[in-house]
Amino acid sequence: MGVKKLTEGAGNPQPAQSFVLQSVLVRTFRGRLMSGLDFSDAAAKRLEKLYLTKDVIAQRSETLRQLALVRGEHVLDIGSGPGFLCESIAAHVGSEGAVVGIDISADLVAMCEGRHPPKCLSFAVGDATKIDRPDASFDAVVCAQVAEYVPDVDRVISEAYRLLKPGGRTIFVATDWDALIWHSQVPDRMARIMKSWQAHCAHPNLPRSLANRLKGAGFRLDGASVFPILNLSWDDDAYSKGLAQLVRNFVANRGDVPAEEPGKWLDEFPELNQSGQYFFSSNRYIFQALKAA
Repeated sequence: MGVKKLTEGAGNPQPAQSFVLQSVLVRTFRGRLMSGLDFSDAAAKRLEKLYLTKDVIAQRSETLRQLALVRGEHVLDIGSGPGFLCESIAAHVGSEGAVVGIDISADLVAMCEGRHPPKCLSFAVGDATKIDRPDASFDAVVCAQVAEYVPDVDRVISEAYRLLKPGGRTIFVATDWDALIWHSQVPDRMARIMKSWQAHCAHPNLPRSLANRLKGAGFRLDGASVFPILNLSWDDDAYSKGLAQLVRNFVANRGDVPAEEPGKWLDEFPELNQSGQYFFSSNRYIFQALKAA
């Protein structure tokens, strides 16, 4: 997949829908219930599997490229999830550097620690709106597919700013859920399912305001780009297959569509795949920003 550059002031993305890495979070980073999504140990393992699909691996590689890491740097990952991005960052900064992954889920933190990370990499359960680290601790801060799940998203951005050293940089990755295209032969049902799914996060259209939010926190916007995910087949290595199962479970639990619809919605995809009609497209919006030296 290529990465398309955005220019500042280019306007809002046109409606269509999209993705999220942290889509199984069930609580806000203040510990209050956020959605009906399950977040048991089993759910953590499903998220780990989703992170190992080719689409998410490619997005992780692009995030690393844009971070432009230097050996010896100190890096924070806000909402580190299964920890794969942190592990890749640690390989770049080396033993002279330090990487910290913060996540609300004790199950995910335990999963990360169970893989015996190198000494330069540590994980902790933490609140994205109140991170227990001193000011100016990090050369870079990354927040991928997490900020849209926190009601007080501006506080997350302010924490990133506080924790960066002068001259430090941040990358925020977010999804606009109105910028997703998922083919169905029953478009009205698809529209109902996706409308219900929007309730799974606090800011389903965050990319539209993210540039201004970063500037409001004191950052200088340094660039923005689009990372596309395109699936033309329904298989275990496709991001959309794992996402569809999350969507089905969430919408079924909400109960705001007819009870039979989430199951029928999911069952349509293998049928479309068999007839060569499966199509899924989603964009991730990557914002780079700098803290003045």
